Amino acid sequence: MRIGQVVRVYPEKKFGFIFAENLREDIFFHFSIVDQNNNPDYWEPGHEVEFEINEIERMDGGKLRATEVRTSLRPQSVKIEEHITPEFNHKHHPRARQRKPLWRDGGKNA
Repeated sequence: MRIGQVVRVYPEKKFGFIFAENLREDIFFHFSIVDQNNNPDYWEPGHEVEFEINEIERMDGGKLRATEVRTSLRPQSVKIEEHITPEFNHKHHPRARQRKPLWRDGGKNA
């Protein structure tokens, strides 16, 4: 299943849209295809969901429409802040690229 975030929900009209990073446009979903254990009336923008789409329609260039939607069972995404985790900020040595590689001049300066 793909992961996405709810962008807009229209409870009175019984449909909404999901944003997924790797797809070209928002995915339409109707409340009738949502898993019975979930209630999309209370979904807010930013709510993470898992969904399936019709791959044949996607390949043909048609509108993206979800065939199954449910609340994500995976952990919520977390953005790592640089100032909180300095050990993840990799810095190169200041002179790491000052020397020319030996293979460029045929090994004459070895």
